[in-house]
Amino acid sequence: MTAPSRLVLWGAYGLVAVIVLGLFATGNVIPALLVIVVALILSAALWPRRVTEAPPDVADYPDMLAELTRSRREIVSAFEIERRRIERDLHDGAQQYIVAASMKLGEASLDVASDSPAGQLLGAAQDDIDRALRALRQTVHGIHPKVLTDLGLEASVRDLGARVPGVQVRCPHPLPKLPQGVVAAGYFFVSEALTNAAKYAPGSAVTVLLACDDTLRISVTDDGPGGAVIRPGHGLSGMRERLAAFGGTLEVSSPAGGPTQLIAAMPLLLNRGESAVAAPTTPEEDA
Repeated sequence: MTAPSRLVLWGAYGLVAVIVLGLFATGNVIPALLVIVVALILSAALWPRRVTEAPPDVADYPDMLAELTRSRREIVSAFEIERRRIERDLHDGAQQYIVAASMKLGEASLDVASDSPAGQLLGAAQDDIDRALRALRQTVHGIHPKVLTDLGLEASVRDLGARVPGVQVRCPHPLPKLPQGVVAAGYFFVSEALTNAAKYAPGSAVTVLLACDDTLRISVTDDGPGGAVIRPGHGLSGMRERLAAFGGTLEVSSPAGGPTQLIAAMPLLLNRGESAVAAPTTPEEDA
């Protein structure tokens, strides 16, 4: 019922009250009682009844959950497919052209004296191409590191930590087999978190913790000055949005004076019957 309708209804109640009081004052008790009865009947008929939608059948919940999981897995897979396509295009396309240009410059420099102006220009161009090739290879490696495919998330994160002084990586329990999209999301979260720590808390000790049940949880903690907040359009906001795309979350704890802790939680998006428990290794596998 809208606000004007309520005002009209309450105004009618007031008018009925005045009439009833007037009838009682003049000794017309029976007419007053009749007015009250009629008012109650009309009120019951006119007062809006709350209409509620029937809740979904409980039996449908498993199917609804399975459909939600399937759609989110497709989102994660789409991100991973696109990432690998970009990696392949850079490796097989742009990188090959740069390599070919570098070889042609090398051949041309053989016919020119190295101390001549032309030779020096060719040498400088060769150096520029070599730097461009190294930068491109680093970019390709960053899009989808080979160690991520070959050795999994824990080894990849340890590889990241080994490149930055003061980083300690802990994984108390073996991680189960994870969807590739979740593995990539976890890896790039750690990579970006370590970059932020190096930028805003240089020289601080950093601890990376990996744990998993039905959700992959990764925390990155540094003992820097603190004060990190999520601001729209900045790094932490981008992290949160990328995790939210498939149901993940980002928590930030960063009081003034530190420490700063970033906690990412990424659902494994398990289908029915899939387990989040890592299979035990046999002595043969360990060997």
